[in-house]
Amino acid sequence: MHRQLRSRPLTSPGTSPWPPLSPERIEKARTQFGHSVDQYLEYLQKGDPLADDLIACFNRMPRGHGSRMLHQAIVGGIDSVDDPPPELVALFRQLDHIPFWVDWDRMYLASAKILRNGWLSALSLATYAIPHTYLATGNRPLMLTGSLLHSTAHRYALSARFVTEAFLPGNLRREADGFRFAVMVRIMHARARQAIMQSGQWSSNNLELPLNQTHMAMGILFFSYYVIQGMRMLGARVTDRELSSVQLTWRYVAHLFGINPEMVPVSEEEVRHLIDVAYSLEWDPDDNTRQLIQSLMKSAPEFSGITNERVAEQFVKFLYALSRNVLGDRLADQLGYPASRYRLRSWALIRLTWIFERFPALVPSRVRAVFGVQFWLEHSSFDMSNYAGIDHNHPTG
Repeated sequence: MHRQLRSRPLTSPGTSPWPPLSPERIEKARTQFGHSVDQYLEYLQKGDPLADDLIACFNRMPRGHGSRMLHQAIVGGIDSVDDPPPELVALFRQLDHIPFWVDWDRMYLASAKILRNGWLSALSLATYAIPHTYLATGNRPLMLTGSLLHSTAHRYALSARFVTEAFLPGNLRREADGFRFAVMVRIMHARARQAIMQSGQWSSNNLELPLNQTHMAMGILFFSYYVIQGMRMLGARVTDRELSSVQLTWRYVAHLFGINPEMVPVSEEEVRHLIDVAYSLEWDPDDNTRQLIQSLMKSAPEFSGITNERVAEQFVKFLYALSRNVLGDRLADQLGYPASRYRLRSWALIRLTWIFERFPALVPSRVRAVFGVQFWLEHSSFDMSNYAGIDHNHPTG
Protein backbone atom coordinates (compact mmCIF):
# COMPACT_ATOMS: atom_id res chain seq x y z
CA MET A 1 0.00 0.00 0.00
CA HIS A 2 2.83 2.40 0.88
CA ARG A 3 4.55 1.77 -2.46
CA GLN A 4 1.34 2.51 -4.33
CA LEU A 5 0.99 5.84 -2.51
CA ARG A 6 4.61 6.74 -3.18
CA SER A 7 4.28 5.88 -6.89
CA ARG A 8 1.12 7.97 -7.36
CA PRO A 9 1.99 11.57 -8.32
CA LEU A 10 0.79 14.40 -6.13
CA THR A 11 -2.54 15.86 -7.20
CA SER A 12 -1.96 18.88 -9.45
CA PRO A 13 -3.56 22.29 -8.87
CA GLY A 14 -5.31 24.26 -11.55
CA THR A 15 -7.15 21.41 -13.28
CA SER A 16 -10.76 22.26 -12.38
CA PRO A 17 -13.00 23.98 -14.97
CA TRP A 18 -14.71 25.99 -12.18
CA PRO A 19 -13.40 28.91 -10.07
CA PRO A 20 -12.04 28.24 -6.54
CA LEU A 21 -14.76 27.54 -3.95
CA SER A 22 -17.55 27.87 -6.52
CA PRO A 23 -20.78 25.93 -5.79
CA GLU A 24 -20.13 23.57 -8.71
CA ARG A 25 -16.63 22.83 -7.49
CA ILE A 26 -17.73 22.26 -3.91
CA GLU A 27 -20.49 19.88 -4.98
CA LYS A 28 -18.16 17.85 -7.19
CA ALA A 29 -15.61 17.65 -4.37
CA ARG A 30 -18.31 16.38 -2.00
CA THR A 31 -19.06 13.49 -4.34
CA GLN A 32 -15.39 12.50 -4.15
CA PHE A 33 -14.42 13.22 -0.55
CA GLY A 34 -17.65 13.44 1.43
CA HIS A 35 -17.49 14.90 4.92
CA SER A 36 -13.85 15.99 4.53
CA VAL A 37 -14.98 18.77 2.20
CA ASP A 38 -17.40 20.20 4.76
CA GLN A 39 -14.75 20.13 7.48
CA TYR A 40 -12.23 21.79 5.15
CA LEU A 41 -14.76 24.55 4.45
CA GLU A 42 -15.57 24.87 8.16
CA TYR A 43 -11.92 25.49 9.06
CA LEU A 44 -11.67 28.10 6.29
CA GLN A 45 -13.88 30.27 8.52
CA LYS A 46 -11.89 29.76 11.72
CA GLY A 47 -8.97 31.85 12.86
CA ASP A 48 -6.95 31.37 16.04
CA PRO A 49 -9.35 32.05 18.94
CA LEU A 50 -6.67 32.19 21.64
CA ALA A 51 -4.40 34.61 19.77
CA ASP A 52 -7.31 36.62 18.35
CA ASP A 53 -8.80 37.08 21.82
CA LEU A 54 -5.42 38.18 23.14
CA ILE A 55 -5.01 40.84 20.44
CA ALA A 56 -8.50 42.15 21.20
CA CYS A 57 -7.54 42.26 24.89
CA PHE A 58 -4.31 44.15 24.17
CA ASN A 59 -6.19 46.70 22.08
CA ARG A 60 -8.15 47.69 25.19
CA MET A 61 -4.96 48.40 27.13
CA PRO A 62 -2.69 51.46 27.13
CA ARG A 63 -0.36 51.42 24.14
CA GLY A 64 2.63 49.10 24.63
CA HIS A 65 1.37 47.49 27.86
CA GLY A 66 0.15 44.29 26.20
CA SER A 67 3.33 43.91 24.17
CA ARG A 68 5.46 44.16 27.29
CA MET A 69 3.38 41.50 29.05
CA LEU A 70 3.61 39.22 26.04
CA HIS A 71 7.38 39.63 25.87
CA GLN A 72 7.67 38.90 29.59
CA ALA A 73 5.54 35.76 29.25
CA ILE A 74 7.62 34.53 26.29
CA VAL A 75 10.93 35.06 28.07
CA GLY A 76 10.09 34.38 31.71
CA GLY A 77 6.92 32.31 31.57
CA ILE A 78 3.37 33.27 32.42
CA ASP A 79 4.04 33.09 36.17
CA SER A 80 6.53 35.96 35.83
CA VAL A 81 3.83 38.35 34.58
CA ASP A 82 2.14 40.54 37.18
CA ASP A 83 -1.65 40.20 37.03
CA PRO A 84 -1.85 38.68 33.53
CA PRO A 85 -5.23 38.91 31.77
CA PRO A 86 -7.14 35.62 31.32
CA GLU A 87 -6.51 35.74 27.55
CA LEU A 88 -2.74 35.71 28.06
CA VAL A 89 -3.00 32.89 30.61
CA ALA A 90 -5.12 30.82 28.23
CA LEU A 91 -2.68 31.26 25.35
CA PHE A 92 0.32 30.19 27.38
CA ARG A 93 -1.54 27.30 28.94
CA GLN A 94 -1.82 25.91 25.41
CA LEU A 95 1.73 26.92 24.38
CA ASP A 96 3.37 25.45 27.46
CA HIS A 97 1.68 22.08 26.99
CA ILE A 98 4.01 19.59 25.31
CA PRO A 99 1.90 17.03 23.42
CA PHE A 100 2.39 13.32 24.13
CA TRP A 101 3.75 12.65 20.63
CA VAL A 102 6.66 15.13 20.79
CA ASP A 103 9.93 13.19 20.44
CA TRP A 104 12.97 15.45 20.68
CA ASP A 105 15.39 12.71 19.55
CA ARG A 106 13.46 12.15 16.31
CA MET A 107 13.38 15.90 15.75
CA TYR A 108 17.18 15.99 16.00
CA LEU A 109 17.25 13.83 12.87
CA ALA A 110 15.17 16.47 11.06
CA SER A 111 17.57 19.16 12.27
CA ALA A 112 20.53 17.28 10.84
CA LYS A 113 18.84 16.76 7.48
CA ILE A 114 17.55 20.28 6.88
CA LEU A 115 20.63 22.10 8.17
CA ARG A 116 23.10 19.79 6.44
CA ASN A 117 21.23 20.39 3.18
CA GLY A 118 20.79 24.13 3.68
CA TRP A 119 21.31 25.29 0.11
CA LEU A 120 19.27 22.42 -1.33
CA SER A 121 16.35 22.87 1.05
CA ALA A 122 16.35 26.63 0.30
CA LEU A 123 16.27 25.86 -3.43
CA SER A 124 13.35 23.50 -2.86
CA LEU A 125 11.55 26.16 -0.88
CA ALA A 126 11.99 28.76 -3.63
CA THR A 127 11.41 26.61 -6.71
CA TYR A 128 8.77 24.15 -5.50
CA ALA A 129 7.17 24.81 -2.11
CA ILE A 130 6.65 28.59 -2.15
CA PRO A 131 5.12 28.66 -5.66
CA HIS A 132 2.42 26.35 -4.26
CA THR A 133 1.83 28.62 -1.25
CA TYR A 134 1.11 31.49 -3.66
CA LEU A 135 -1.82 29.72 -5.32
CA ALA A 136 -5.34 31.14 -4.87
CA THR A 137 -7.14 31.64 -2.60
CA GLY A 138 -4.37 31.46 -0.04
CA ASN A 139 -2.55 34.39 -1.66
CA ARG A 140 -5.21 37.01 -0.86
CA PRO A 141 -3.77 38.11 2.52
CA LEU A 142 -0.33 38.43 0.90
CA MET A 143 -1.71 40.72 -1.79
CA LEU A 144 -3.74 42.81 0.66
CA THR A 145 -0.81 43.49 2.98
CA GLY A 146 1.39 44.28 -0.03
CA SER A 147 4.58 43.89 2.01
CA LEU A 148 5.65 40.75 0.20
CA LEU A 149 5.65 42.47 -3.19
CA HIS A 150 7.74 45.41 -1.99
CA SER A 151 10.26 43.66 0.27
CA THR A 152 10.34 40.11 -1.06
CA ALA A 153 14.00 39.40 -0.32
CA HIS A 154 13.57 40.53 3.29
CA ARG A 155 10.45 38.40 3.74
CA TYR A 156 12.17 35.40 2.24
CA ALA A 157 15.08 35.97 4.61
CA LEU A 158 12.62 35.99 7.50
CA SER A 159 11.22 32.67 6.27
CA ALA A 160 14.75 31.33 6.11
CA ARG A 161 15.31 32.65 9.63
CA PHE A 162 12.28 30.76 10.88
CA VAL A 163 13.48 27.54 9.23
CA THR A 164 16.84 28.05 10.91
CA GLU A 165 15.24 28.66 14.29
CA ALA A 166 12.88 25.67 13.98
CA PHE A 167 15.58 23.21 12.96
CA LEU A 168 18.52 24.15 15.14
CA PRO A 169 18.80 21.13 17.48
CA GLY A 170 16.52 21.52 20.50
CA ASN A 171 15.56 25.05 19.51
CA LEU A 172 11.81 24.47 19.83
CA ARG A 173 12.09 23.66 23.53
CA ARG A 174 10.33 26.08 25.86
CA GLU A 175 13.43 28.06 26.83
CA ALA A 176 14.90 28.27 23.32
CA ASP A 177 14.74 30.98 20.66
CA GLY A 178 12.85 28.80 18.16
CA PHE A 179 9.93 28.52 20.56
CA ARG A 180 9.92 32.27 21.14
CA PHE A 181 10.07 32.95 17.41
CA ALA A 182 7.12 30.62 16.77
CA VAL A 183 5.02 32.52 19.33
CA MET A 184 5.96 35.81 17.70
CA VAL A 185 4.91 34.49 14.28
CA ARG A 186 1.59 33.36 15.73
CA ILE A 187 0.93 36.81 17.16
CA MET A 188 1.93 38.38 13.84
CA HIS A 189 -0.68 36.19 12.12
CA ALA A 190 -3.36 37.32 14.56
CA ARG A 191 -2.47 40.99 14.13
CA ALA A 192 -2.48 40.65 10.33
CA ARG A 193 -5.83 38.83 10.43
CA GLN A 194 -7.40 41.60 12.47
CA ALA A 195 -5.88 44.36 10.34
CA ILE A 196 -7.15 42.80 7.11
CA MET A 197 -10.64 42.29 8.52
CA GLN A 198 -10.74 45.92 9.69
CA SER A 199 -9.33 47.32 6.44
CA GLY A 200 -12.63 47.05 4.56
CA GLN A 201 -10.87 45.24 1.72
CA TRP A 202 -11.94 41.76 2.79
CA SER A 203 -15.33 40.89 1.33
CA SER A 204 -17.92 39.57 3.75
CA ASN A 205 -18.97 37.24 0.94
CA ASN A 206 -15.68 35.35 1.11
CA LEU A 207 -16.01 31.78 2.28
CA GLU A 208 -12.87 32.11 4.37
CA LEU A 209 -11.18 34.28 6.99
CA PRO A 210 -7.72 35.63 6.19
CA LEU A 211 -4.98 33.40 7.62
CA ASN A 212 -7.53 30.77 8.57
CA GLN A 213 -6.99 27.33 10.09
CA THR A 214 -7.19 25.48 6.76
CA HIS A 215 -4.70 27.70 4.96
CA MET A 216 -2.30 27.68 7.91
CA ALA A 217 -2.45 23.88 7.90
CA MET A 218 -1.70 23.89 4.17
CA GLY A 219 1.22 26.23 4.87
CA ILE A 220 2.65 23.68 7.31
CA LEU A 221 2.24 21.02 4.62
CA PHE A 222 4.02 23.15 2.01
CA PHE A 223 6.93 23.90 4.33
CA SER A 224 7.31 20.28 5.38
CA TYR A 225 6.16 17.68 2.87
CA TYR A 226 6.56 19.86 -0.23
CA VAL A 227 10.06 20.99 0.74
CA ILE A 228 11.12 17.36 1.12
CA GLN A 229 9.47 16.35 -2.16
CA GLY A 230 11.18 19.27 -3.87
CA MET A 231 14.54 18.25 -2.41
CA ARG A 232 14.04 14.73 -3.74
CA MET A 233 13.27 16.08 -7.22
CA LEU A 234 16.41 18.23 -7.00
CA GLY A 235 18.49 15.13 -6.37
CA ALA A 236 18.55 14.89 -2.58
CA ARG A 237 18.53 11.54 -0.83
CA VAL A 238 15.79 11.70 1.82
CA THR A 239 14.76 8.54 3.65
CA ASP A 240 11.23 7.90 4.85
CA ARG A 241 12.53 8.17 8.42
CA GLU A 242 13.98 11.61 7.70
CA LEU A 243 10.71 12.71 6.07
CA SER A 244 8.81 11.51 9.14
CA SER A 245 11.11 13.45 11.46
CA VAL A 246 10.69 16.66 9.41
CA GLN A 247 6.91 16.25 9.49
CA LEU A 248 7.06 15.70 13.26
CA THR A 249 8.99 18.95 13.72
CA TRP A 250 6.43 20.89 11.67
CA ARG A 251 3.60 19.14 13.51
CA TYR A 252 4.93 20.66 16.73
CA VAL A 253 5.28 24.04 14.99
CA ALA A 254 1.61 23.69 14.02
CA HIS A 255 0.81 23.14 17.71
CA LEU A 256 2.70 26.32 18.61
CA PHE A 257 0.83 28.17 15.84
CA GLY A 258 -2.51 27.13 17.34
CA ILE A 259 -3.62 25.01 14.38
CA ASN A 260 -6.28 22.45 15.24
CA PRO A 261 -4.66 18.97 15.25
CA GLU A 262 -7.53 17.66 13.12
CA MET A 263 -6.13 19.65 10.18
CA VAL A 264 -2.49 18.59 10.59
CA PRO A 265 -1.60 15.41 8.64
CA VAL A 266 0.54 12.89 10.50
CA SER A 267 1.23 10.39 7.69
CA GLU A 268 1.84 10.46 3.96
CA GLU A 269 -1.64 9.06 3.36
CA GLU A 270 -3.17 11.93 5.34
CA VAL A 271 -0.96 14.48 3.55
CA ARG A 272 -2.18 13.27 0.18
CA HIS A 273 -5.80 13.28 1.34
CA LEU A 274 -5.52 16.92 2.42
CA ILE A 275 -3.88 17.81 -0.90
CA ASP A 276 -6.62 16.03 -2.85
CA VAL A 277 -9.38 17.85 -0.95
CA ALA A 278 -7.61 21.22 -1.13
CA TYR A 279 -6.92 21.12 -4.86
CA SER A 280 -10.41 19.86 -5.60
CA LEU A 281 -11.76 23.06 -3.98
CA GLU A 282 -9.20 25.82 -4.56
CA TRP A 283 -5.44 26.60 -4.85
CA ASP A 284 -5.42 27.53 -8.55
CA PRO A 285 -2.87 29.75 -10.33
CA ASP A 286 -4.19 33.28 -10.88
CA ASP A 287 -2.87 36.76 -11.67
CA ASN A 288 -1.91 37.29 -8.03
CA THR A 289 0.07 34.06 -8.09
CA ARG A 290 1.98 35.13 -11.18
CA GLN A 291 2.75 38.53 -9.66
CA LEU A 292 4.01 36.98 -6.42
CA ILE A 293 6.13 34.41 -8.29
CA GLN A 294 7.73 37.10 -10.43
CA SER A 295 8.54 39.12 -7.32
CA LEU A 296 10.05 36.03 -5.66
CA MET A 297 12.29 35.21 -8.61
CA LYS A 298 13.45 38.79 -9.11
CA SER A 299 14.40 39.03 -5.43
CA ALA A 300 16.56 35.87 -5.50
CA PRO A 301 19.84 37.66 -6.39
CA GLU A 302 19.37 40.15 -3.55
CA PHE A 303 18.64 37.32 -1.10
CA SER A 304 21.70 35.41 -2.35
CA GLY A 305 24.00 38.44 -2.19
CA ILE A 306 24.51 38.70 -5.95
CA THR A 307 25.26 42.32 -6.94
CA ASN A 308 26.56 41.93 -10.50
CA GLU A 309 23.62 42.73 -12.81
CA ARG A 310 24.58 40.25 -15.52
CA VAL A 311 25.13 37.44 -13.03
CA ALA A 312 21.86 38.32 -11.30
CA GLU A 313 19.98 38.14 -14.60
CA GLN A 314 21.48 34.73 -15.42
CA PHE A 315 20.71 33.48 -11.91
CA VAL A 316 17.01 34.42 -12.21
CA LYS A 317 16.76 32.66 -15.57
CA PHE A 318 18.41 29.58 -14.11
CA LEU A 319 15.98 29.54 -11.15
CA TYR A 320 13.03 29.73 -13.51
CA ALA A 321 14.42 26.76 -15.44
CA LEU A 322 15.07 24.78 -12.27
CA SER A 323 11.58 25.54 -10.97
CA ARG A 324 10.05 24.53 -14.30
CA ASN A 325 11.84 21.19 -14.04
CA VAL A 326 10.42 20.37 -10.62
CA LEU A 327 6.94 21.88 -11.12
CA GLY A 328 6.38 20.48 -14.60
CA ASP A 329 5.61 22.38 -17.79
CA ARG A 330 1.83 22.52 -17.30
CA LEU A 331 1.92 24.30 -13.94
CA ALA A 332 4.95 26.40 -14.93
CA ASP A 333 3.09 27.67 -17.99
CA GLN A 334 0.05 28.50 -15.83
CA LEU A 335 2.38 30.45 -13.52
CA GLY A 336 3.67 32.49 -16.44
CA TYR A 337 7.18 31.06 -16.45
CA PRO A 338 9.26 32.07 -19.47
CA ALA A 339 10.52 29.44 -21.89
CA SER A 340 14.10 28.72 -20.92
CA ARG A 341 17.27 27.58 -22.60
CA TYR A 342 18.70 26.74 -19.19
CA ARG A 343 16.79 23.47 -18.86
CA LEU A 344 19.81 21.29 -19.61
CA ARG A 345 21.97 23.19 -17.12
CA SER A 346 19.37 22.78 -14.42
CA TRP A 347 19.10 19.07 -15.18
CA ALA A 348 22.89 18.87 -14.94
CA LEU A 349 22.74 20.43 -11.46
CA ILE A 350 20.10 17.89 -10.41
CA ARG A 351 22.23 14.99 -11.68
CA LEU A 352 25.32 16.36 -9.97
CA THR A 353 23.40 16.79 -6.73
CA TRP A 354 22.15 13.22 -7.02
CA ILE A 355 25.73 11.95 -7.23
CA PHE A 356 27.06 14.10 -4.38
CA GLU A 357 24.14 13.16 -2.13
CA ARG A 358 24.95 9.47 -2.52
CA PHE A 359 28.73 9.84 -2.49
CA PRO A 360 29.34 12.66 0.04
CA ALA A 361 33.04 11.84 0.26
CA LEU A 362 33.40 13.48 -3.16
CA VAL A 363 32.48 16.85 -1.64
CA PRO A 364 35.18 18.72 0.36
CA SER A 365 34.16 19.45 3.94
CA ARG A 366 34.52 23.21 3.39
CA VAL A 367 32.06 23.07 0.49
CA ARG A 368 29.61 21.00 2.57
CA ALA A 369 29.75 23.67 5.29
CA VAL A 370 29.18 26.56 2.87
CA PHE A 371 26.15 24.87 1.32
CA GLY A 372 24.87 23.42 4.60
CA VAL A 373 24.20 25.06 7.93
CA GLN A 374 26.47 28.00 7.08
CA PHE A 375 24.12 28.87 4.22
CA TRP A 376 21.13 29.18 6.56
CA LEU A 377 23.06 31.20 9.11
CA GLU A 378 24.39 33.65 6.54
CA HIS A 379 21.18 34.11 4.57
CA SER A 380 18.65 34.33 7.40
CA SER A 381 17.38 37.63 8.73
CA PHE A 382 18.27 37.87 12.40
CA ASP A 383 16.38 41.11 13.06
CA MET A 384 13.49 39.88 15.21
CA SER A 385 12.54 43.25 16.68
CA ASN A 386 9.51 44.04 14.56
CA TYR A 387 8.64 40.63 13.11
CA ALA A 388 5.62 40.02 15.30
CA GLY A 389 5.05 43.56 16.40
CA ILE A 390 5.73 42.72 20.04
CA ASP A 391 7.10 46.21 20.57
CA HIS A 392 3.89 47.82 19.39
CA ASN A 393 0.38 47.64 20.74
CA HIS A 394 -1.44 48.42 17.50
CA PRO A 395 -3.86 46.18 15.56
CA THR A 396 -1.64 46.17 12.50
CA GLY A 397 1.48 45.33 14.48
